[in-house]
Formats: sequence, C-alpha cells, structure tokens
Amino acid sequence: MDLVDSIRTRGFRKWYERQLVEGHLYLVTCFLCMILVAACAEQLDFRAPGAAAAIALVVGGGILGLYSWQRYQAIMTVAECYGGHSTCAQCGAYARFEVLDWGDPPPAAPSGAQPAAAVGPWLKVRCRKCGNGWTMP
Repeated sequence: MDLVDSIRTRGFRKWYERQLVEGHLYLVTCFLCMILVAACAEQLDFRAPGAAAAIALVVGGGILGLYSWQRYQAIMTVAECYGGHSTCAQCGAYARFEVLDWGDPPPAAPSGAQPAAAVGPWLKVRCRKCGNGWTMP
C-alpha cells in the first residue's frame, strides 16, 4: 500500500506536507488550464486558419483542468481525513505515531454510497510518546 509505505518511510509529517504540495500543484494546474481555455475561447474564430488548434487547446485544457480539479479534491480529502485523526487523544502529541497495522476501507453501504470517513485504508497506530493506540479511518 502506497499510503502506508509512505507514512512508514517518511513519517506522517513529511507525508502530509507532500500531500499538500502535490494537491496544490494540481490546483495551480487547474487554474492555469482555466486561463488557457478562457484565452483560447475568446480568440476562437472558426474562419481563421488556426481554428482547429484553438479548439484542440480549449478541449485539451478543459479535460486537463477537470482532471486536475478531481485529483486536487481527492488528495486534499485524504490528507484532511488522516490529518484530523493524527493527534493522540491521551497526550496531545501531533503526528508522533507508528503504523502497526492497516486494512482496506469498509465496503460500501447498501445504498451504494460510501461512508464519509472511509476515504482510504484504516490505520492502527500507536503514539511514540505515551503508547496510546487508536485507529485512523
């Protein structure tokens, strides 16, 4: 599992920081694609010789922008979920834990909707400071 291996090798703080940087790079890409699409759509003239290239830039920029937005949302949702559960309830230490075990997220609810907390695998962790254990959704 990439998430568990990343947290184990880098530590939670570095993993979280990397998630934030990667997520915001996708956000910047989405913003630049919006500018590209707006600029090309404004200059679009179907009678001009370069109309096909402008249409390709609008479509390509739109697709890349949507993909970037979806990746940004997915990365930030996972980072927020694990970041919100990374403080030890007993001693208050932030991100000072070791991953003991992990497993797949629970199966989808009968209605087909997945619970809000199940954005990734559950992690069973133990605080390095006081030894308290908890499960991160």
